Amino acid sequence: MEAFQEHLVNQYVLHKQHLLKGSEAEDVLQVVNDIIALHATSAATPYISLFARMKNFHRRHLDEVFYQKRNLVRLEAMRGTLFITSTKLAPILYQATKVPEPKLFDLVQKWEITQVEYRNLASKLLKILETSGKTLQEIKRMLPKELVRSVERRVGKATYKGTNINVVLNALVRRGIVFSEKAWETTRTTELNHYMLFQKIYTNVNLASVKSEEARTMLVKHYVKVFGPLTLEDISWWTSFSGTQVKEALATIEKKLLHVRISNLKGEYMMFKTDYEQMTKFKPSKTRSLSLLPYEDPYTKGYKIRERIIDKEVEKSAYVGGSVQPTILLNGKIIGTWNQTIERGKGPIKLRFFQRPRKDVEKETIQKARAIGKLMANKEVDVQIERD
Repeated sequence: MEAFQEHLVNQYVLHKQHLLKGSEAEDVLQVVNDIIALHATSAATPYISLFARMKNFHRRHLDEVFYQKRNLVRLEAMRGTLFITSTKLAPILYQATKVPEPKLFDLVQKWEITQVEYRNLASKLLKILETSGKTLQEIKRMLPKELVRSVERRVGKATYKGTNINVVLNALVRRGIVFSEKAWETTRTTELNHYMLFQKIYTNVNLASVKSEEARTMLVKHYVKVFGPLTLEDISWWTSFSGTQVKEALATIEKKLLHVRISNLKGEYMMFKTDYEQMTKFKPSKTRSLSLLPYEDPYTKGYKIRERIIDKEVEKSAYVGGSVQPTILLNGKIIGTWNQTIERGKGPIKLRFFQRPRKDVEKETIQKARAIGKLMANKEVDVQIERD
């Protein structure tokens, strides 16, 4: 079994993800379709992820495709995480990761909300949203006060609190009936969500156009294409599918796959035969590729087995509590982190390298940090290097 050099593999994946110098895209929709989805847990992440992958990107480019053309959708998908994906891929992501309705109603009842209360509130919420999008506060003001109540749910030793409105709205989102989004040009995660009827805004998108089993296979296929070579553990973790579901999906494409090794790394990795042929012909860039990626960027979030993108001894510095921090990426490997304050339009940007870099690498990183500062804050932002 042929073993590929780690550097070649990383460069090839960077090329597929539009992160390699010379592979930058010119179109927002092209990037989103090519990498499946943009992480949207943080409102600022999609902008910075696109900035790293496109030529001459400005925040308005995403806003125009998302809010004006409505070619992008914000939804919960893999691992119950918020993503922005294309209207083309939305039915696949939705059907592949949706919570079955019986299980969803069981979750609602764990908040001590009966089916009668759920149906009553859902009916009223849908009527309120018929005319236009509303924030949670606006929705509550339009409901009779006696219908709104506090609820809580115990999970182990933890107690979660909210209102019955939150719970029912979230259930409607998971059912694909309602969706939420931030306001135009918002980069603050704390900014209020606006809830809208999905079919009213996305009139040409049919979330039921593909069956769940077929959608899971299609999603696995997309993931292997975009992130491969990868491991079975990567697929299970990224999709959050059960072991049986992963095996069923892989069985339908097994004949199109190859198993390869990566030098200095344990285990086998899988990729499509067509992808393998392209990688064997791929010529790594002679110039370095350096990017500043945001919190939960698709590339750094894309793998469970991360040996080839970060050294084991510093992995916990970038991957904290299940999330990946904003990172400094050199030729596909994480060499440092940076702070998130710029995601709220505030400086300074603080760079932290795991090891002191070469002067030219440090200089280029500072330049890229300043460019991100200007993108997010619309002004020059101070850049600092934190030294141990």
